[in-house]
Amino acid sequence: MLDPISNAERMTEPEARPRAPAGGRRKFGDACLAGSQAAGRASNPHFLRPGPDGTIGCQILLLPGFELNELSALTDAFDCANRALHARLFDWHLASLDGEPVCAAGGFAIPVARPVLPGEHCHLFLLAAYGGAEPAKPGLSALLCRRHALGTRIAAIGGACALAAEAGLLAARTCAAHWSMADALMERAGSLETADRLYAIDERIATCAGRDATLDFALRLIADAAGERLARLVADSLNHARPREGSERQLSELDFSGQRGTSAIAHTVAAMRRRMTEGEDLAGIAAQSGVSQRQLQRLFRRHLGMTPTQYFLKARLQRARHMLQYSTLSVTEIAIATGFASISHFTRRYTELYGRTPTAERGRTPRRGRNPLPASDGAFTLERSAA
Repeated sequence: MLDPISNAERMTEPEARPRAPAGGRRKFGDACLAGSQAAGRASNPHFLRPGPDGTIGCQILLLPGFELNELSALTDAFDCANRALHARLFDWHLASLDGEPVCAAGGFAIPVARPVLPGEHCHLFLLAAYGGAEPAKPGLSALLCRRHALGTRIAAIGGACALAAEAGLLAARTCAAHWSMADALMERAGSLETADRLYAIDERIATCAGRDATLDFALRLIADAAGERLARLVADSLNHARPREGSERQLSELDFSGQRGTSAIAHTVAAMRRRMTEGEDLAGIAAQSGVSQRQLQRLFRRHLGMTPTQYFLKARLQRARHMLQYSTLSVTEIAIATGFASISHFTRRYTELYGRTPTAERGRTPRRGRNPLPASDGAFTLERSAA
């Protein structure tokens, strides 16, 4: 591979994965693992396995409404790794359910190499739209179960996490679903465990929050398969300055640059996220922040320009909006899931914020392949930068 220090074109083999030293080891990102974390990572089996010919064969199954940036994150990372190695270690092709081109979220039709078959390839990457399950493709769950039973390693990315959950592949596993889908998934599958993380890798099943997190996921797969140094070279080639670990949160935290008293706001916002279904229990939330309700009111007004009650209401309404767009739950179920005691109260508040009723929101959002609508001008932007 190319040596970035000397710029000499020296060929090297993919490095063997070193054992973690006693004091921890360097990640391919910025942080370090230490102690039990390093031992846990070292004991986990790698997701990508080379075939008899030494290459890692991958099939990328595209479903209508998938996102182009997720596809390019995978293929660009694998292609950069191959070019750095001067060899085709990662081999892949695109597939669809019927072998026909697939329309992406932006309306572009992407040609594929062939239709997907029940018994092929040891790695399957599944890309789909951010929305409800795929009702028009009843055979998809059966196909995924068949492939998994034959030993295929399946990675569900972004919207495809819902399809993997529907097929029963995520039972007793942590699902790293995109934050906008997590509530809808948990409402639809009560036994499913979702986590606010970028990706989760098991021996034969992996989930990724999608979008920008797809590149972090691909870099981790490359690091596990061919070494941390190669992953760093790929990240540098793609101008990805800090590859993130899977356990990192999808949502960014409020940052007030160390201003006095703002830690209480951060604790309060985190508590609000955990207690969306409980309504406006500000007394309980304030108790978790470690300050009085009066002091919390002053801090929110000073730094956010609104009261904790106003902030919590808008946060719940924004979560309801995502569920209206990305789930098949009824309006009543969504109102209950976001802590509203009555459908009339929910409808009135939602209309005040977005200028349309929840029913109208549901009616104007196609069930497949639509990106979230931009917030109205009057809404305070609570949606933090996502994965």
